[in-house]
Amino acid sequence: MTATQTEQTEQTPENGTAEPAVFGRLVAIDPLDFDPDGGTEKLVIVDPYNHRKKRAQGDTTEPDPALIASVQEVGVQQAIILRPQEGERDGQLGIVIGQRRTLAAYRVASAAAQEGREYRKIPAIIRDDLRGVDDEALTVSMVENLHRRQASAQDDVDAAEQLALLVKAKKVPKARKRSLAAAIGRTEEELDAAHKVAQMDAETLEDLRDEEIEFDWVELGDYDEVKDVSHAQVTLKRAKAKDEQEGNTKRGAWKTAMQELRAKKARTERIEILKAELAEKKVTTVHWVWNWSYSTARPLEELVSKIGMPMSEQGHGETCEGHAATIDPDAAEVVWLCVGWKKHGHRIAGAAGDDGDGEPGEGEAAKAEAAREERRRVKVNNLAWRTARAGREAHIADMCKDKGEAPADVKDLIMRTLLVSDGHYVHYVGSQEHGAMLAKILGDERLTRQPKGVIASLIKKTASRRYWWVLFAHVAGYYEAEHMKDDAWRGEPHYHHGPSVRGRIRPATAEWITFLKRHGYGVTEVEAETVATAEQEAEAEAERRAEQERQRQEREAARAARQAENPAPDEDEEDGDDGEEDYQYDDMDEEYEEPAEAVENTDPEAEGEMDAGADEAEGQEDVPAEDGQE
Repeated sequence: MTATQTEQTEQTPENGTAEPAVFGRLVAIDPLDFDPDGGTEKLVIVDPYNHRKKRAQGDTTEPDPALIASVQEVGVQQAIILRPQEGERDGQLGIVIGQRRTLAAYRVASAAAQEGREYRKIPAIIRDDLRGVDDEALTVSMVENLHRRQASAQDDVDAAEQLALLVKAKKVPKARKRSLAAAIGRTEEELDAAHKVAQMDAETLEDLRDEEIEFDWVELGDYDEVKDVSHAQVTLKRAKAKDEQEGNTKRGAWKTAMQELRAKKARTERIEILKAELAEKKVTTVHWVWNWSYSTARPLEELVSKIGMPMSEQGHGETCEGHAATIDPDAAEVVWLCVGWKKHGHRIAGAAGDDGDGEPGEGEAAKAEAAREERRRVKVNNLAWRTARAGREAHIADMCKDKGEAPADVKDLIMRTLLVSDGHYVHYVGSQEHGAMLAKILGDERLTRQPKGVIASLIKKTASRRYWWVLFAHVAGYYEAEHMKDDAWRGEPHYHHGPSVRGRIRPATAEWITFLKRHGYGVTEVEAETVATAEQEAEAEAERRAEQERQRQEREAARAARQAENPAPDEDEEDGDDGEEDYQYDDMDEEYEEPAEAVENTDPEAEGEMDAGADEAEGQEDVPAEDGQE
């Protein structure tokens, strides 16, 4: 139990009076001379009056992985404070300041000793003046912890700013960058995000720290971008917890949550612009209502004039005093209304059986409300589906940056896609989307037109082990372009009747979402619902086919029974004998299904009510729905 004391030089002021040795003696402590349990056999223990206490919950004395990584990389850089003990612990040194650093060094040294490696000692200052002065020792410990907590937010900002300058200048070699990140308990990804943290205000960091929200630098930079969006903090906390629970190291749930928050922020900003435009035009505005059936106002799209003509925004504004507007918060678009539509003589569209006051009958009202609800569902889900696209494509692009060998399921997907080459794949390869998707995923705009020189350059600069990832970019573009269109969540458009009649969700759509989820992608709500619906449809289809097989077997059994009761005539019977009377036509030999009837639907968004005709579409080449179809 020894401590190596460094050579000290007393500083004497010009007046010849020596300064009291309040700064103590600088020594080097062996980390293995520390006893975390406070026994009497080791030199160093935790002082009984140390401000930090071990607790069953919320223990702040336990070093976090970042601190241990820092000590392992560069050792303890800030000297701890020790004071001599008295009584039964005379001869020992108690830690007044630096308990977590000492414990981290002890952990690192213990692991190194077991593996036969060298380890660093701990710089320490022994305060002999604190021997027996318990109240002052406690005060010193409290002041150090309180000051460190108050300064930590600004310290993070300053450190991030310094590191951002280093990373931006690109003067730090990759190996050194990795070592630097480990030394401060950060990752290389966090160093790349340091410039974002450098731009944060200390107040935001303090608020997060006060609420005990632990975001790393990547997460802090993201949060600062969307912190003004309602419920952003709660949304991101849940996303981080989900990633940790699922062991998702690619931050799948976090990235999806950020994509949705960015879209929400963009909608909010768009709404403010629309409000300003309406105010400038002096248009009367009203609050958005989720169900206009209970309001005296109605959207113009639900109204017709006295003579049954549709109503436009311009025409209504010029002729009706009830002209007004509201803003749909989900779509961030203006909806034109008539305030007091009954008063101004308008009628509900499609109210053929009204009762004289412009209101439709009970049946028509229920049908119209269901149609409105379906239109709204289509609009909301289409928006969510389009919003998810950017997050998926970013995740795919990250996958394609992998420097290692592609996993087996990626290779299997590529092989199946390229070797089968169905009609959808052929359509994709021959379309302009092929080059556009490849350029987007691989981050090279020159690939848009796929000139041979650019392709040759791409192959030349790509390591052979990464060939699979380039092919994966090609296959991923195919799935995104052909099977993830704007309305793919609604099912397959009917090959003959068009998008107003929907069939089952394409298996490729659900399979692609599930594949990406296995590789760390955070599935959105609408994507999860699409996969669940596809699974239900697959189960229903399997049951239908099983029932058909059961009926077929029953028919075969019945036919065999009839043949047993009425055996075939002997071969020597002449043609035309009454053997024909034994023949019975089985009209169940051929399966028959009622063909789907086209559903007349004048509203392009009031869809999704029918799955009729889905079976007819089997084996037929699909007509892709146009982008943006709602």
